[in-house]
Amino acid sequence: MLTRTVIAVSLTPFVYALKIKMSSAAIADRSLTLKQETQAPMSVAVRNLLLTFALAVASLALAGALAGVQGYEMLIVAMGWPHIILGFLFYFGKVLRGEWHARSTFLLLLLLTLALWTAHYTYTITGFISIYFTYHVFRDEVFIYFQRRARHKLRDIVTVAGFVPFILLMFLVTDPRPQHYRQDLRRVELEASELNQDGWTLIPFKPISYSRGHDFYFYIQSPQKKGASGYNTFATTSETRTDGEVRVADRKWPQASDLVFKPYYANDQGSAPAETIGESEAIQVQVSGDYNLGQTFKAEQDNLAGIWLPTKRATDSAQPALFVFHLTPDTSLPLPPLSTLMQVIRFALIFILAALVLWKALPSLKRNRTFWLYFFALIAIFAVLQKVLRETSGAGYVVPVMFQLVVVFHYWSWYVFSFNKLLAARDAPTTAAAAAPSTSQALYDRMLARLRSVSNFTMIVVALNLISVAGVLWYNNWDGPAALRYVFDYSYFLYFLVFHVTFSFGPKQASRKMNSLQPVAASAAAATPT
Repeated sequence: MLTRTVIAVSLTPFVYALKIKMSSAAIADRSLTLKQETQAPMSVAVRNLLLTFALAVASLALAGALAGVQGYEMLIVAMGWPHIILGFLFYFGKVLRGEWHARSTFLLLLLLTLALWTAHYTYTITGFISIYFTYHVFRDEVFIYFQRRARHKLRDIVTVAGFVPFILLMFLVTDPRPQHYRQDLRRVELEASELNQDGWTLIPFKPISYSRGHDFYFYIQSPQKKGASGYNTFATTSETRTDGEVRVADRKWPQASDLVFKPYYANDQGSAPAETIGESEAIQVQVSGDYNLGQTFKAEQDNLAGIWLPTKRATDSAQPALFVFHLTPDTSLPLPPLSTLMQVIRFALIFILAALVLWKALPSLKRNRTFWLYFFALIAIFAVLQKVLRETSGAGYVVPVMFQLVVVFHYWSWYVFSFNKLLAARDAPTTAAAAAPSTSQALYDRMLARLRSVSNFTMIVVALNLISVAGVLWYNNWDGPAALRYVFDYSYFLYFLVFHVTFSFGPKQASRKMNSLQPVAASAAAATPT
């Protein structure tokens, strides 16, 4: 009988408050030394890590080549649904079997998920979601590392001293500008040649069928250009619109009230607005690579399909190759850069966490040195790849590109690990008890048992991915119904990522004594590829 692997860790206050035990991928703050004779070579873990990165980069490159920066988001949604569905299928088996605290914890996690959804709907907590999911990824990678080194026969609680404060330290050391965590409802890339040198420029995008009465925020930038881009637009000093305000670098700009612009709707005529912009009536504002220039507004009709902006070429110098227009939901004010006080608090937390990491990790560093070398290699590869993706895509921001890379990496890591585990189970000697017919199992457990076949798991993975890709293309490229946005739009899909991460914090498996009384449930849990 196999005992379910558990890694226990405590990360956030709400987990403490709910007394939730983490799942088999969690991490406790102690140390574990695997027996040398049972360990697989480090080369096995490194090989699978490099394979996972190669698959992630190849899929991101293909998506970017086919659909630009938006292709990254489409890829996250397309690959995400099979990952979420399969992960929840295996988790929900514990709830149906009534395993230790599974049902009570399920209700608590459901309430927590609803609370996070409500918070995100009200305040757009995309930054928190990014950190939340990234921690989930790193936590799983620890479990995957030890499981691989143990040849998928890990029996004990996996623990790494100092790991949790080290992850928190990483988040604080990286550039924590919260305004970079916004999601785009629409993104348009424009070459300089597409801008009118002295007149109105239409920036079109796929119509938003539900736009009437909704608040939006658009901004334009030149991410690969430092300083002035050579093009200006116009702003008014008088209050011309009561539904919004002009913003420079994501802050209200005191020198003007509104940008000069016109919303464009799908049923409008394609001709430019009749208004002329006189320099005596408005002030010119530079479109620059050093800041975002934008405006909040409320849509008056459905099917918002573009923005008319007056543009004027300011110089005869060489123009930048790329402008990027972003449209985001203005459900809350874009968070400004960190204040001086917040920067002081940040540096104080960095010092405290660094001291805590050294205090926790140094006594057991010798025993855990191979893991730390592996993990630092993982982080170094992430850093290099996000830099490359950022420069080649012209995304402008580090944080969203890093998050997208982490998400796609996690999808592939789960597949690589699951197939390795299923192949190892298939090739392992089978006992008579394990080979006996499982007629006593519940229907749900028999379905999961079928999924643990390599051939069946492959077929269901391929089928789910094909269906998900078709749905994403239907919504984004083939004019699918507007209701599909709740399933296949990147902004709404973040809610399901929250669901997935939250339900990974499942209850600790019952003790060996309890498991000995429930051999069917224990065996089913141990064979789960997640």
